[in-house]
Amino acid sequence: MYSSDDPIFEAVGLLLTELRELRSSGPHFRIVHRFREPGCMCTPGEEVAAVYLIHRSREIFVTLSTTLRVLFDLLAKHSYLPQNASQITAVFNTDPFYCNHGANARGDAKFVRKISRSGVKEFVHRIRIALALAFREANMNVNPAAVLRTKPTMTNEVTYRLKGVFEWVHVNRPDRTENDLLGKFRSRLDERY
Repeated sequence: MYSSDDPIFEAVGLLLTELRELRSSGPHFRIVHRFREPGCMCTPGEEVAAVYLIHRSREIFVTLSTTLRVLFDLLAKHSYLPQNASQITAVFNTDPFYCNHGANARGDAKFVRKISRSGVKEFVHRIRIALALAFREANMNVNPAAVLRTKPTMTNEVTYRLKGVFEWVHVNRPDRTENDLLGKFRSRLDERY
């Protein structure tokens, strides 16, 4: 007989709780934006630098290319709403965050990405492959298709939805700090008064 004080009983209970949470809300992801202007959040010019799977206090890097990271970020920001390929490309082509992706970086690096409506299906497939590798590294028995879901509609249209818990971390531009911004603001105030 097991008692509720037994460590094995407690470990099994924790695993069952973890499994229920994973099934209800999905895996936990951390999305890193860099080249942030101090004092701002998710503004045009930032770069989606990395995506991590967070599991049992571990960060597992999800190996996504720049285009796939940006698409993952878009799907995470709109995870409450399934979107078809036309809607996804419309966001890519009109949202200032994605149109100016990485513009705050110095140098000749090109971070802006364009995707076509016909390319969305292939990009979803590639994201699922990267998720499968991350889940395997984390020893998680999770189907990537259950996380990045595809749902048919009443017509031949297909929608995509990312299921999970998402958090965003913002890293300032290396050449700017909060104090630089405050100093410029104070000097403008001094000039006016």
